[in-house]
This record gives sequence, structure tokens and C-alpha cells, in this order.
Amino acid sequence: MKIKTWIISIISLLFIISLFILINVQEPPKPKEFAKNQTSSNYSTLFFKYEIKRYPSNVEIRPTEDINETTVLGFVTEPWNINFGIIPANGSFVTRNIKIGNSGERNNKIILKVYGNISPLVVFSKNNFILKPNEKASIDIFLYSKGFGPGKYFGEIDVIAQKDIYNFLPIA
Repeated sequence: MKIKTWIISIISLLFIISLFILINVQEPPKPKEFAKNQTSSNYSTLFFKYEIKRYPSNVEIRPTEDINETTVLGFVTEPWNINFGIIPANGSFVTRNIKIGNSGERNNKIILKVYGNISPLVVFSKNNFILKPNEKASIDIFLYSKGFGPGKYFGEIDVIAQKDIYNFLPIA
């Protein structure tokens, strides 16, 4: 009888661990191609729905000696375009900013992801955080060219809002 109870306990524990993994591991799929404009999409799993905002992102790193007073260090002012423009290769540091808000009635988990060859250059001021109802957040997106040679770097930055579907797995 003790063996049967022990086996049931082990099976129950394995089920709980599997359920925990299933709930926490599922993520929206990676983009098949990079966004050319800011786009929105939705994705659902068994327990969560995701609202995804996809932003194109790029930078051109030029050798320091190629940059002079006639070089136009470019940037874009549209809020949907996270373009870092032209920067020197001497370890330059550039910042962009996005603002987000939660107009829903429950907490959202905000996840930021970067894809493409630009990804090792990008760092977020905050990531994987909870945005409460009616709360807003400002997120700085940093790009640092130190250690990267001249060239064009492209990719996509995704802002993902994870929302629970059934309200029995509240996002803390």
C-alpha cells in the first residue's frame, strides 16, 4: 500500500511540475521576417494571450574617421520607428524611448525582445515587469557600439503584453 501511495505522489508531483513548465515556458513565436513598420499582432496559448507590438530597428556604425562635421547623424522622429541612425564606432551610446500603458482591468506582464544582428547591441532600461491597470511606463532602449565594427545592423524590437485568459492564474 505504501508503494502505491508513493507512486501516486510521484505522478502527482510530475504532473504539477509539467503544468508549471507548460504555463511558464510558452512564448509567442519569433518573427519570420523583421517588421518594416510598427505592426500589431495577437497570439494565444492555453492560459495566456499576448498582444505584440513589433518595431523595426536599425543602426549604421561607421568608422570614427569617416564621421566629420558634414556627416548627418541620422535619426527618425516617428514614435513607431526605433531607428538609431548613423553613429561612430568608438563605443557610442544612443538612447530611444517608448511609452506604454495598461488600459485593461488586470495586470499585464511586459516582455521586451530584440531580434536580428542588432540584438547584442541593445539593452532595455526595464524588462519582464508587471504593468498594473491604468499604469504607464517609460522604457529607454540603449544601443552601445563598443566592440562592434562598422556595418549595418538590422532587426526588430517587440513589446509583448502577456495577459491571463481565465483569471485563475493571475499575473503577480
